[in-house]
Amino acid sequence: MHFGYWLILGVVLIVLEILIPSFVVIWFGIAALLTGIISCWVTDLTMQTAIFVVLSALSFAVGWFGFLKNAKSRSQAGQGKESVLGERGIVSAVKPGAFPAGKVRFSVAVLGSDEWEFVADEPLAVGDRCVIVDVLGSKLKVCKT
Repeated sequence: MHFGYWLILGVVLIVLEILIPSFVVIWFGIAALLTGIISCWVTDLTMQTAIFVVLSALSFAVGWFGFLKNAKSRSQAGQGKESVLGERGIVSAVKPGAFPAGKVRFSVAVLGSDEWEFVADEPLAVGDRCVIVDVLGSKLKVCKT
């Protein structure tokens, strides 16, 4: 098969990955592009297909196990509230009023943000260390540590 067909297939697969982001098709697109380059020297279709299969398996394995599985997210966005209970933060702002409330800042993002509004059962001051004891909708319930 002419090398241009492999290159076109590779570009189509990569564009398909952009349109339908699954992070799977891209590895086959990369393998097709590499097969297109190699097919300049290897003209047998059976051999080109074998090269494509091997390169697909290799690129998928390297991409999936080497890149995706080792990518660590520092955010806990999308996790249940049980995953953040016990996280510690520092009070960054206090709202005036009788009910203790304000903002607490975390060194690592909690549920997708590093700063959250909080409510507490006891008065807290700016700079106090606190720990999450509950998640109440869009606010955190904290207590002083």
